[in-house]
Amino acid sequence: MVLGIVIIGLLFGISLAVGSFYLAPKEQISQGQEQKKVEKEPVKKEPVKKLLTVARQAYYQGDYQSSIKQYKRIAKEFKSQQALLNLATIYEELGKYQLAAKSYQRLLKLDSQPQVRLGLGIAYYNLGQLQRAKQQLSKAVATGQQDYLLREAHYYLGLSYKQQQDYKLAATHLQKSLKQINFALGYYQLGQVRFAQGKYQQARDLYHQALETDGSLKGVARELALSYLKAGQIGAAIKYFKAAHSENSSDQLVNQELAKLQEKYPQYFESTPAPVPTPGQEEPITREDLPTEVDFKTIKPLPQAGPQIRVGIMTNQPQVFFRVGSDFSVKQGTKIVATGEKGQIVKASYQQGSYQLDFGEQKLDFSKPVKIVPQAYVPILVHNVKYGQNYYWGGKEDRQYRGLLELRPAEQGVTVVNLVHLEEYLAAVVPSEMSASWPLGALKVQAVAARSYTLANLGRHVSEGFDLCSTVHCAAYRGLSREYQRSTQAVRKTAGDVMTYQGEPINAVYSANSGGHTEDSEDIWSGEVPYLRGVSTAMEETEFPLPPAKLKKWLKKIPQSYSADKEYTKLSHYRWQRSLAVDYLENRLGIEDIKQIIPTLRSEAGSVKALQVVGAKQTKVFKDGIRWRFGGLRNNRFWIQPRYEDGQVVDFLFYGSGWGHSVGMDQVAVASMADHGKNYKKILHHFYTDIKLENWY
Repeated sequence: MVLGIVIIGLLFGISLAVGSFYLAPKEQISQGQEQKKVEKEPVKKEPVKKLLTVARQAYYQGDYQSSIKQYKRIAKEFKSQQALLNLATIYEELGKYQLAAKSYQRLLKLDSQPQVRLGLGIAYYNLGQLQRAKQQLSKAVATGQQDYLLREAHYYLGLSYKQQQDYKLAATHLQKSLKQINFALGYYQLGQVRFAQGKYQQARDLYHQALETDGSLKGVARELALSYLKAGQIGAAIKYFKAAHSENSSDQLVNQELAKLQEKYPQYFESTPAPVPTPGQEEPITREDLPTEVDFKTIKPLPQAGPQIRVGIMTNQPQVFFRVGSDFSVKQGTKIVATGEKGQIVKASYQQGSYQLDFGEQKLDFSKPVKIVPQAYVPILVHNVKYGQNYYWGGKEDRQYRGLLELRPAEQGVTVVNLVHLEEYLAAVVPSEMSASWPLGALKVQAVAARSYTLANLGRHVSEGFDLCSTVHCAAYRGLSREYQRSTQAVRKTAGDVMTYQGEPINAVYSANSGGHTEDSEDIWSGEVPYLRGVSTAMEETEFPLPPAKLKKWLKKIPQSYSADKEYTKLSHYRWQRSLAVDYLENRLGIEDIKQIIPTLRSEAGSVKALQVVGAKQTKVFKDGIRWRFGGLRNNRFWIQPRYEDGQVVDFLFYGSGWGHSVGMDQVAVASMADHGKNYKKILHHFYTDIKLENWY
């Protein structure tokens, strides 16, 4: 009897041990075991889920020690492989590759997935254990998995062989990394290998290919300069050395080479840059500088033109030349104060406190705004309209506009305002914001978004005498030269359609490519806007916020998404990589001997809201202007991996997604969704939360 009780007790103890096994998370058990667990003990899964949530939240808040502590606990108590993978990921981001390697080694005993071997191989590489790195990376390659894993494995194999000066095998693997995707860093590193082999022409071609893939890649100008110098092309070498100096003025090698070249070839340094004129001091043009005849565009009024708005074309100009496509009158208030003929050149000018209209023989002084009113529905041509001021691509061009022209006396000159109806304005704005060749449904979405945005922002420049400016500060507006039949059709088909929230038109912001998920407004700018909520553009379900390992994987791979449609975007706009050298960052950020760069706050969709840079003697946290501070990153959503050589961090790899602020509508995703047959109204409701779509006229 006693023996029977003992046996029963032993069996009961065994059953308890088995029961504790089923507390392991999904990653550790088979599908059949998971089903039994769900049936027998559904309540006991919740503590694990809560702990995982706490660990992830700590990571997103930049509290890495708490996150590590939680993941360690989960890994120990619940034998969780996912917790181990998240631990390894955090250690990588912190540059603690010894601890990352230990986590991957533990994982490898449980699961030999390529992802684990890749992580372990990268950890070994950064620890300088190149033979071990190559062993694990080669095994990852052997799986033949056709995605980012193969690209990364070949890339790090190439770097490993490069460090060992086995340039032949380095080139082989770097070439294979390029087969997966247009990989800017792959071209850059392969260029360095070809340079080391003395193949300078090939090196130059590869560096140019890297820039073609990602024009804002840093460090390429320096390598191009060295390649051209080796080839004896002095002019080109000096050009790129100068570019490299502008990029990083503290680069000693660049500065030394420039000094030597200037001494030996002074003729390349003797050109004196033309002085930049200050506003209002440009060399004035005269009537004789203008064409004697112009071709006015033939235009027809839009059926539903909408309300009239005021768009500032130029402000505070000392003189403005224009002409009209028909006879016209000049009105001050309701009174006609002058008339003019078709094609006649008219000059509006400001000099010594007085304003004057000069028709040639006829002159008119004005101290209040005057309107130029054509007698027929024709364009008004304004000569030498300035655009892109303070940008390298800025310039002047003649532009033709629908509607009327208003000339306003301003403090420093004449301000030119185009009085144009909203739908006519949109006919020029929509194709400036989205290619007119894109699907009609996408252009309809853009038209409604632009109309709503315009109405929400009317009066933005009221202190200057107009509603909106004609630059990207409001919306790019170039008049008739930007109108196209398809985009105008989209404007006409949606005439009067406005998105509203609580009865008011919404500020319908948009960006080029969200990288797969848009952002909540308060995570990018200050202030919560209820209708600007983050949404997914993925074709496969992805639940945000992602834990560290999944976030890293999501940013390194190319997940299926409307934002990734090759018809409407380069893949390097959807997923991008950037390598920023330590010396470049030290010069740019003013921090010596940088050791770590750590995100200390992320949005739920992964965008970095604060970034901590740790130097030997000081630490700085950057919250504003992260993209430009770090060399013009395409987006705030990225994962950072420090790279070491000989025990020292040499650069930081940024794996990012998207181009632009990612708030509101994703234009590439819109085009792809329309291409897949989605209705423009449904697309608008997808990107703008809880809005109403109303027709205002």
